[in-house]
Amino acid sequence: MIRIFFIIVLIYSSNLLFGQTDTVLVNGKINGTYFVSYWHDTKAIISKPIQWKGKQWATFAGVAGLTGLTYIYDKEIFDFFERNVNNTSDQISQNFIEPWGSGLYSLPLLAGVYLTGTKNSRHKNIALTGVKAFILSGGAAVLLKHAFHRYRPNENLLPNPRAWDGPIPFSSDHLSFPSGHTTTAFSVASVLAYGYKDKTWVGISAYTMAGLVGLSRIHDGKHWASDVVAGAALGTFVGVTLSKLNLNKIQVSPVSLKGGYGMCLVYQVN
Repeated sequence: MIRIFFIIVLIYSSNLLFGQTDTVLVNGKINGTYFVSYWHDTKAIISKPIQWKGKQWATFAGVAGLTGLTYIYDKEIFDFFERNVNNTSDQISQNFIEPWGSGLYSLPLLAGVYLTGTKNSRHKNIALTGVKAFILSGGAAVLLKHAFHRYRPNENLLPNPRAWDGPIPFSSDHLSFPSGHTTTAFSVASVLAYGYKDKTWVGISAYTMAGLVGLSRIHDGKHWASDVVAGAALGTFVGVTLSKLNLNKIQVSPVSLKGGYGMCLVYQVN
């Protein structure tokens, strides 16, 4: 017979020992349940809109409206960037900004946050949540790209922001919408901003860099402005949702005990 246990744990420190939804850190090391948490957190992200109230739906409508408005002026915005491209801006975009969206810079940064954090510190949990946000938001962007198959600005001799092919199974052509770089940049920025609410400069710096990543994608002819707006919204949604699941003071996670299973409630007192 399987017995069920319920455990309440109080932690009197400013650091979290356990993360929510199976994201567990023990003595500063990644517990195997961290990887299981990807599945649980993915389900939570997908089901989140079902829980939305009026305020959340109003925000969604506003973002959708902004994306639609940007879509109307995609060609004009692209032409503006095209007129102002030069060798210097190319070098800055490709060598200093774009890598923050591809993970070439952002993932090592998160690794540094993890490695420099003290045992069981919030820094490790923030870093792991950031990596999770990068992976899950990137995966979401890829799924949407294959659902829409929008042409990139540089894929036509005469760039056409109205060119969409729609769902095409097993096709890797025309993957402009949404911008994957922008999506991952904003997801990581959201986690950093949420995790370091007490350090305003972190959030400002993270979101500024994410915004520059989005602009660089238009500058490089890889995306339309509406791709960038949609990517920023998607990345922020994923990053904030994961932050609320993994970085809040009250955390709940399943535990395996001798003779049964249980739930561990962890409350960060200060």
